[in-house]
Amino acid sequence: MNPIGSMNINNQFQNNQNAQNNNNIQNGQSQINDNEINNSQQGKNLNQININQNIDNNMDYQSNNTKSELVKGDSKDINKNVIIGNEMSVEYENAIREQIQLTTPLISEILPISSLLDDYKNNNEYLNSIKEITNKYKSIRKVRRDGNCFYRSFIYRLFEYICMKNNENLYNHIKKKIVDAKDLIERNGYDWTFIKDFYNIFYTQFYYSFNSLEAKHTTVRDYLDALFSDKEAGNYLIYFIRYCIAAYLKENSFLYEVYVDMPFQNWITNEVEAIDHEAEQMQIMACVNYFDIGVKIEYLNPGKNEVMKFPEDKPDKDIFITVLFTPGHYDILY
Repeated sequence: MNPIGSMNINNQFQNNQNAQNNNNIQNGQSQINDNEINNSQQGKNLNQININQNIDNNMDYQSNNTKSELVKGDSKDINKNVIIGNEMSVEYENAIREQIQLTTPLISEILPISSLLDDYKNNNEYLNSIKEITNKYKSIRKVRRDGNCFYRSFIYRLFEYICMKNNENLYNHIKKKIVDAKDLIERNGYDWTFIKDFYNIFYTQFYYSFNSLEAKHTTVRDYLDALFSDKEAGNYLIYFIRYCIAAYLKENSFLYEVYVDMPFQNWITNEVEAIDHEAEQMQIMACVNYFDIGVKIEYLNPGKNEVMKFPEDKPDKDIFITVLFTPGHYDILY
């Protein structure tokens, strides 16, 4: 089974990616004036960010025991007592949401990779695959199972790597992508008055985490852990990434729409823009292509684990976002 989706992306698609990126991404250094950042925004307490009611009303959900419909048409349900025709009862779904919120942090502290053995101690089906993972990696950071796990993993690791490595070149590269996203988003039909709050929070926190903290790992990590533990601020960061990807997909629809079995705009609205909807292969490719950052995915499955890289030809040494994919979910690997 394809770990990310049922799409079989052909070689022509892969060969077109770099050429398309060159057409859509401007070369050169970002010329943004950092003084444009609102000083009051930099000093905001994360708990005081005003989030609109639509975000507040989005409940986290996804069963730890229920396989997500990552591959379209896969109707194999794990808990048949509560699922009929892929529809969970309202009572059961609400119970899942409440349980996840009460017991699972948005993003955990760094844990030893051996913790995976504890998670699957009663499931011998994945034992060999887990042993492979534990031999290759040292640590794992677990992410809440709420449909946003890939985006949260991607953003956290991006911020973390740039700040912890004090990588100014990569910081400037990503900053330019963030700034250029305004034109990309507006060019593809979105109302900037709706998107700008997501942009402002993302840019401000990105700038602040790199420029305004002491260059000490513990200080940076404490800041990032606080930022990504705040659901309201975290949703703003995720919304910005989702709209960047949605705009990129719309602008390059000729590369992607052939893999969608519904009107492409409907798919973007339902599967990309909407919070709590998981990232599949096309969303991951769009992240990689727009931000020009490699992603490596270790896929946990019965027997031998599989590995996927985006782009496929990127050397491992140049990839710093590595995630573990378990059925319907992503966690961060170190």
